[in-house]
Order: sequence, then C-alpha cells, then structure tokens
Amino acid sequence: MQASITPIDQRQVPGQSLFADPASDSAISTRGLTKLYRNPWTMKASTGVEDFDLDVRRGEVLGFLGPNGAGKTTTLKILVGLHKATRGRAWLLGEPVEKPSSRRRLGFLPEQPYFYDYLNGIEYLELAGQLSGLNAHDAHQRARQWLGRVGLGERPTLRLRKYSKGMLQRLGLAAALIHQPDLLILDEPMSGLDPFGRRDVRDLINEERERGATVLFSSHILPDVEVLCDRVAIILAGRLQRVATVGQLVQDGRQRVEVRCAGGAEIDVPPEFANYVSRATHPHETLFTLEGDERLNDVLMWLMAAGADIRAVTPQRATLEELFMDAARQVPADSTADLRRSA
Repeated sequence: MQASITPIDQRQVPGQSLFADPASDSAISTRGLTKLYRNPWTMKASTGVEDFDLDVRRGEVLGFLGPNGAGKTTTLKILVGLHKATRGRAWLLGEPVEKPSSRRRLGFLPEQPYFYDYLNGIEYLELAGQLSGLNAHDAHQRARQWLGRVGLGERPTLRLRKYSKGMLQRLGLAAALIHQPDLLILDEPMSGLDPFGRRDVRDLINEERERGATVLFSSHILPDVEVLCDRVAIILAGRLQRVATVGQLVQDGRQRVEVRCAGGAEIDVPPEFANYVSRATHPHETLFTLEGDERLNDVLMWLMAAGADIRAVTPQRATLEELFMDAARQVPADSTADLRRSA
C-alpha cells in the first residue's frame, strides 16, 4: 500500500498579521507562501512551494508556467482554499484566502474537475450558478446562455456521462464563468480540447480581459500563453523564478541569425566559427545558423569569400517554449523529483 503524503502543520510568519494586505491594488497577492509535506512513514519533509511572492494586477492575464511537479497546482489550490499553506500569506481581491468571502467573486476551473454525471448540461450549470450566489431564475437563464456560448447548446438535455472529455472541459469553463466573476483561476483550461476548442477558450479569455476580469491560468501549451498573456510567471522546483512580459523574456533570450544560401553544400564551416555556426544542407540550398549576431559581419565576409550565393539573412528570436525549456534544464534533477513526490 502506498503511503499518503500529509501536510506539515500550518504556521504563521512571526510578527506578521494574517489579515494585513500589502498589495490591495492587486487581484492576487502572495507573500512567503510555502507548502511543506511530510511522509508519514519516513517523516521526510518535501517542498511543494517555497517562499512564493507574486502580485497579479487587476485586469491582466497572467500565464503560470512550470514543468510537471513544479508546484503550479499546489499554488492554485492554496489560492482557492483547497490547501492550507504551511506558512506565508495570500489574498484574493484584497481579502485573505482564509476567509470564505475571498472566493465570492472567484471563478475556478481545476485541472481535473468533478461532474455529477447523472445531470445534464443545463442542470449542472444551474447548480453551479446557484452555488455561486445566483437566484434560480438567473441561474437558469445564464445556464442556457453559457451552454450555447461554449458550443454545447444543441443538446442541452444530454447527460454528462455521455459527454466527451473535451465537452466536459467546456462545461467546466462555463461553470467557472456563469456568475461573471472578477477573478478567474484556471488550471490547464486547454486540457483535452481540440484546436477548435482551444481557439474558443482563447476567445473567452480575451472576452474576460475586455470585461475587466483578472485571469490567472496554468498551461503546458506555450503558444497559447504567448498569444494571450500580459505577463508570464515561471515556477521551477517550487520557487518562482521570474515574472515578466513575453516580450521581455524573448528579448533577454539569445538571438539566432539564419543565412540562407543557394547551393553551398561544398562550403565547410571553418574552425574559428565552429562554436557558434551550424550548417544544414538541403537539396538546393544550405542554411547557416549563427548563435547570436555578434560576428555576423565576419561570417558574411567569410561566406562571400568562399563563393556563397547568399539569398537571405534572417534574425530569429527565441520562442517562449525554447526559453522555458532552457530554464527548466537548469533545475537540479533531485529537486524536480522531490516535487513530483509532493505537489
């Protein structure tokens, strides 16, 4: 039988008031947020999240990135009240997460939402609406509206046990939005969706941004993050590594330059360029790729002297996926393994 992992007792940071909000203009604030677990058999402690400080501005869309086991879901569960932090503090819309009222204006989609499969789509959304504070009439009206909005309106009486995974994901998103929350926290909202479903979710997130809502969502689909987000927060091994705009991250990444030549298969890269110039030969052209542009002029002069027929010189910026993978590779393997046992 596998041993369960239990959280270490919650502790408050000495000298800090539980209800003092250091960033009341933020939709989400955390200070020193830490979640520790202890194995009941070995008594070994492991870290889910450690000293996590984050401010999410009101009205922005922030992408939450990290590999499996990095602590993303642990952090989101603390924010919505499903986990208690070992120490540190967190606030939603200016209220401590320990207070149930902090979730009154919150919409939450967990990574693996639970559904009552004997209900149909309308009934489930009516339930979600009334649990979120709507009266029965408004819950019914919005249930029909949102079922259609997420592309499920053609079969409103279909039982959830007959829904596909993608349909359930759409329904869960509608349930998170039915009461028009000021803050959305979405854990992998694109999970299980086809390209059309991903497009619809992107459209919904953009609509919520235009409405003035704040959105924090985690995702492994980095192109969606790159398109949607005002800023990105990267968490690795339980620690927040950086918060920046996608533009800032890309600008700080190492740039490449591609030099495309007609023919050129006979041109070898000389030893003085071998460390940062690579060559790929194709049937009718050769592509030389420079890591960085510091010596671009030297490389071009060498190619022209070698008789290359240069057709194009194209700067290439690093993608968010490349930057994220570079950052993830810097995390020690043992740290990642500990988190995967605990997060």
